[in-house]
Amino acid sequence: MVTSSPTCPSASFWRDNRVTLLAGALAVALAGLVRFVIPYEREITSLWMLLVKLTPQLTACVAVAWLDVAWARRLRLHLVALPAIFLGFLCYFVPKTFMTALDMVDGTAAFEDLYLHVIVFVPFMIVGLALSYRLGGGSREGVLRIGAAMTVLQMSGLEDLVAVTMNSRLNGIPEVWDWAHHMTVRLGHVATRNEAYAFIAAHVLLAVLVLFVPGRAVRALGRRLRGRRATSS
Repeated sequence: MVTSSPTCPSASFWRDNRVTLLAGALAVALAGLVRFVIPYEREITSLWMLLVKLTPQLTACVAVAWLDVAWARRLRLHLVALPAIFLGFLCYFVPKTFMTALDMVDGTAAFEDLYLHVIVFVPFMIVGLALSYRLGGGSREGVLRIGAAMTVLQMSGLEDLVAVTMNSRLNGIPEVWDWAHHMTVRLGHVATRNEAYAFIAAHVLLAVLVLFVPGRAVRALGRRLRGRRATSS
């Protein structure tokens, strides 16, 4: 008979966490692809490139959602994973930000270097918060909802709006948002100020819907759409 213990995971551990393990490995591979294979630059030149760059965090959220909470508690994963996430932030992101900013002052680094470093905070934070929620007993649906909603907010342009609002060098909100490549590739052209406002508002609304629309309503809509397709065919 196979026994289970925190120090000797049994066959049931691999079975209960197979989606988490596979999706987690895929997330690591995709992160390596984004960081070391495809061009690692601030500018986003196409929609597919934007989607590719989002795949690591989305896959990681799937891995977190399918984590078996009973096994996580048995292994006391919260005592390891959450301090590890904090140490990753404290011992890498914080000093690396300081060093890159110092290099900028010395003239040996460009703003893009700092931007590319800081932008990694966002998926790191999304996955870390989702994992904290799951380890605390959060539901699979809840993980998927918060992961999707935070990703939508990430791509909404809110950060761009706050940045230009805080930038004292600017005389108001720019009329043309030519730096917001994540908007450009989806709109098909550089966003104007009013288009950017509408873009942000639409994403915020979508995030709210992702968080609060009841699951039964989504499932009912899915059944209705499938029924219509079956009738039309």
